[in-house]
Amino acid sequence: MCCVILWARGNKGLPGHRWFLLTNIGMLGWLVAIAMEVSVPSQACKVLWAELAWPSIVLMPTAWSFFLYEFALSRKVGRAVVIVGVIFHPFYILVAATTNRFHGLLYGAQTRLVVQGDTSFVIYDHGPLYFVAIAFLYAIILASCVIVARAVRAANPAVKGFFKKLFFVTAIPIVFNLSYIIFGVMVFGMDPTPLSFAFSIGLVGWMIIDNRWVDVTAIARDLLYYNSRELIFVVDANGTLLETNHSAKQLMHDQGIAKGALSDIDGMGRVFEILISQKHLPETMEVENGGRYFVPRAYPMSLGRGQRLLGWAVSFVDVTIQKIAADRAINSERLQNQFLATVSHELRTPLTVINGSLQLLTRNRTQTSPEQAERLLELATKNAATLGKLVNDLLETQRLESSDFRLQLDNCDLNGIILDAVDGMETFLPEKNIKILYQKHLERVVIQADADRLQQVIVNVLSNAVKFSNPNSFVEVNLSVEAGMAYVSIKDSGAGIPAGSEEMVFGRFTQVDATDTKKVYGSGLGMHISKQLMLRHGGSIHYVSELGVGTTFTITIPTHQATER
Repeated sequence: MCCVILWARGNKGLPGHRWFLLTNIGMLGWLVAIAMEVSVPSQACKVLWAELAWPSIVLMPTAWSFFLYEFALSRKVGRAVVIVGVIFHPFYILVAATTNRFHGLLYGAQTRLVVQGDTSFVIYDHGPLYFVAIAFLYAIILASCVIVARAVRAANPAVKGFFKKLFFVTAIPIVFNLSYIIFGVMVFGMDPTPLSFAFSIGLVGWMIIDNRWVDVTAIARDLLYYNSRELIFVVDANGTLLETNHSAKQLMHDQGIAKGALSDIDGMGRVFEILISQKHLPETMEVENGGRYFVPRAYPMSLGRGQRLLGWAVSFVDVTIQKIAADRAINSERLQNQFLATVSHELRTPLTVINGSLQLLTRNRTQTSPEQAERLLELATKNAATLGKLVNDLLETQRLESSDFRLQLDNCDLNGIILDAVDGMETFLPEKNIKILYQKHLERVVIQADADRLQQVIVNVLSNAVKFSNPNSFVEVNLSVEAGMAYVSIKDSGAGIPAGSEEMVFGRFTQVDATDTKKVYGSGLGMHISKQLMLRHGGSIHYVSELGVGTTFTITIPTHQATER
């Protein structure tokens, strides 16, 4: 008991620490009084020590109930309740017990000493105050049982077993006291109730020393086991399933796996087969189950170094997120390499033309006719513009990724933005003789947008439509409004886009045709920029396409107010 008190003093982090300490002090006082009652020979001395034991008898279960209240329910005992339970009641029973000779309410006149050989004990004539005190103690102990029962019901699997032990320990004194009152059972010629309390407290002490009961570290280990998202299986040396944590049990239930049928678990069954046959797992191993990826780890269990193997604790660590991140990193590196190759190619092509044109002009200045010189300068100018657009696209992509990027939103007419974009594209690739058809919408369509950025999106789509359309064909532009949304559709008559190419169309540094034999060049950034700008506007951009027929891109943006004439 003293060891438990010393332990409790040093563990102030224990919930209800002071009440646990006071419980043990009360129990120690009760045991001391019992020891003195047994050791003294006369009836008067025995009765005196029995009376002096009452403050400890009242204090011990009261403090125990306070400890359970704070430990199991995580609530503080009220100040008024503390004063009544720890100060008033023990003091009242002390006064009543020490003045018993005057009123006889605790022990009556029929109290007598019985001598049996070398042993003597007192048979007490219990008065009404004794039964009132006992009823009070029963109420406290029953309240303690209710507290623990509530904790058992609300506890998660990690600590449910702990609270069941706590309930059992709390109920022990009730059983012993009832056996004394109803059947007259005595131990060493005395009421066994205090010894049962001592046994309970001793059992608590053993559990503490065993590091399994009120030790928060032990509870934390159980919490990690039961609440871990890792799948944990405990198997014996023959591969028989002994136990699982909640995550593993839930997986087996969801997949309809019978208990113990580890080999039936998709992807994971072979892990146990390898472990049983080889007694260890490969250092690098990954399994897939239900679209998620796991890395198995096996921890052998034995009684000590060199002892017989008892089994393994096998955990499956979910690495799906890490795998996705790794795949994204690999994909990002691939896209970056593709981007560098694309940019190098796109830079090299206009630079080669510019360099070639200027070299011809420089070296053959006297032999170059004015018409040839004009043609060479035209080629150099055109490729310089292409080079400038590539650089602008790179800078634009960088700006969009910056947190400082802001749209200059204002109320504007979508009709006017479309007309400006169409007018600007009239001289684009004149040699293809592509006509852009747009019938102005009859109503004014008001939107809240950054007019320059939205026009940039429309120009990007129009330029692609012209690039990929057949010569001497048409690009049709239409505007419609429905349910508070404006739709700008741009239809070309090109070769179309293969199905499933959305990521290529709107991706960074990607093109549907990235071969060296392609007929249309670009950085692969235009549509990516367009999609990001539309997302910033609260709109979207998508397409439908049919090979050999053409593609229709649709730009969607919310209208700001009702359409006006």
